[in-house]
Amino acid sequence: MFWGEEEFQVVATMDEAKELPNIWPTSGRSGFEMNSSWKAFVVGMCKIVSISFTVAGGLRGGFIFPLMCAGAAFGRIIHDVTPDFIPLQVSVLCMAAGMNVAITRTSMATTLILAFLSGEPCAIPPILMASLCSLFATSYMVSFIALSDFRFLADFS
Repeated sequence: MFWGEEEFQVVATMDEAKELPNIWPTSGRSGFEMNSSWKAFVVGMCKIVSISFTVAGGLRGGFIFPLMCAGAAFGRIIHDVTPDFIPLQVSVLCMAAGMNVAITRTSMATTLILAFLSGEPCAIPPILMASLCSLFATSYMVSFIALSDFRFLADFS
């Protein structure tokens, strides 16, 4: 059904691209490997920009799993900053949940999907806390998104 669930583990642990099951050739044109915090940041930002273009362009496809992939890259940065304080799985899953919930507003579904998709059901409490924090921190965005939607504004003219 999806290809993203098999790549998520490779992105989260910064394994080499040759470990990706659905990618050929594994080295790519430039031989880019996500093996540092800077490269994880580049991957996360590029993923967000590409999501923005596809959603704004009205192209088919979802944005839920790409948001989780961007969150996994940013979670890896958090783990690199605090390696002894936050475990890798928790930082990656919590950032993926926070990114997804900020846009989709589905805190419980995101928590359960990430916890069981990653095989970490014991991580449900921190993922749920990250989801709820993201939900409350971005609660103002609902009115902002409604006001910035041109179709919404066209109804008033």
